[in-house]
Amino acid sequence: SQCNTTEFFGADPSVGNLARLLRGAGMYEEPGKFAAMLIQSTTFPDLDILAGDDTLMDLDLSKVEQGTVNSNCLRYLVEEIKDKYDHVFIDCPPAFNAASAAALIAADDVIIPIKLDAFSLRGMGNLMRQIRNMKRINPRLKLAGCLPTMWYKDPQIKDSERQLKAAGIPVFPHIRRSDKVDKMTYQQDPLLISSPNSAAGVDYRRFVKEYVGGKGNGI
Repeated sequence: SQCNTTEFFGADPSVGNLARLLRGAGMYEEPGKFAAMLIQSTTFPDLDILAGDDTLMDLDLSKVEQGTVNSNCLRYLVEEIKDKYDHVFIDCPPAFNAASAAALIAADDVIIPIKLDAFSLRGMGNLMRQIRNMKRINPRLKLAGCLPTMWYKDPQIKDSERQLKAAGIPVFPHIRRSDKVDKMTYQQDPLLISSPNSAAGVDYRRFVKEYVGGKGNGI
């Protein structure tokens, strides 16, 4: 609902957006085709987007229980477009809501970006419980791993990383803290364009290589 990804890539929510899909796809016999109509191209080659908008804030889990949200709509969408795209990424909020539930029903893998602080580590138990619950609906779903971000050399940070691994949670190579990431949000150019040789740029490429090469891993 913050729509950071939508804003960054210059998408127009008025053309079509995820909230409309969550609310309206149930009225269509082929919700996947309806969803494909809402997808927009971006100025970046081979990158399309389904926009978010701020009305996603209104879609809490109670709407799923009331039947006013089609929680299968993203699963239908992925099924419809899977032959057109190499990868489909669904950007989820920190809070678990109706959009998050729809994402987990559609997904194969979950990647959890995490800042290594006490609050985030304590929240991991809740996230893992939500993923386990959603596996009852979507047996394909697995945790591909946590992705530590904003990493810097500090004994506490290194200890937090060790705690995650000791808990049996898959952990991807960390992303080092870099001011280039903040600058990127103003430039509205992806890091691999604006600063590919920055510490974070190098680390993100390493992460993608490990993730794509290890698709069979996860829990």
